[in-house]
Amino acid sequence: MSTSTFGRLLGTLFGVTPQTQPRSGYPAGHSSPVEVGKGGPNERHIAIAGQPMLFRDEGGVVVQFRPAFDYELRPTAVGMKLIPTLAPHWEVLHEHEGTLTEAIAAAVKGAQAQDTPVGRVPDTEPPRSVLINEARPRPAIADAVESTPPRSAESSHRRTERARYGVLKEWGEKRFPDGKRPGKTYESFCVTLEHRGETHVLQGEGLRDAIAESACRIGDRVEVKRIGKTKVPAVDGRGRPKLDASGEQVLWDKWLWSISKKS
Repeated sequence: MSTSTFGRLLGTLFGVTPQTQPRSGYPAGHSSPVEVGKGGPNERHIAIAGQPMLFRDEGGVVVQFRPAFDYELRPTAVGMKLIPTLAPHWEVLHEHEGTLTEAIAAAVKGAQAQDTPVGRVPDTEPPRSVLINEARPRPAIADAVESTPPRSAESSHRRTERARYGVLKEWGEKRFPDGKRPGKTYESFCVTLEHRGETHVLQGEGLRDAIAESACRIGDRVEVKRIGKTKVPAVDGRGRPKLDASGEQVLWDKWLWSISKKS
């Protein structure tokens, strides 16, 4: 447990609220905290080795950030527990000399040096839609997880990571067959599009946020696109955080989506 987390724990127990330190107050020379990750002209977002990264040019030095989570002390059925927040913040990972482009190249090169063993299959691949021809047409489902050979992963990403167009028919929670557990199902948020007489179902928890941000309505013609992914705390069926053998919070990948109206 870090010093700051331990301090918050003691402060909560004894009724003293410690002074909150700004997470993104880099560099120290600024009179007020600097807000990072707002899409400024001196920032670049990029995924390296499957993890979202933020690079910010501070003039003379480029700061590399990664997503991290704060912990809050909350009451539970078994007493007070440190629970991770749902939304991450940007944490300083490294500082690079040179330009923004040079910093990104150095970070990518460093990640490649720690590449996985030969023959390992990536965990995820962008979704695909497959039409099922039956007596009564059924919607095609964009699979959230599917394996792909390592050497074709990058080219496959470019082919399938395209926008989906159609009329928004419905959205909400639905149950889908679990490919990893035959005969079992799982529940996931999804949106249903109709385009040129075909029905497509796109699923993913990130679609819930995209629908809320777009303010779309049933019947709108929309463009749906997956734009990246982030890390979120893993929870079990009761909403409790999942921890690994060392007691650290397990993180899951969450895909981020964009939904926009089309005339």
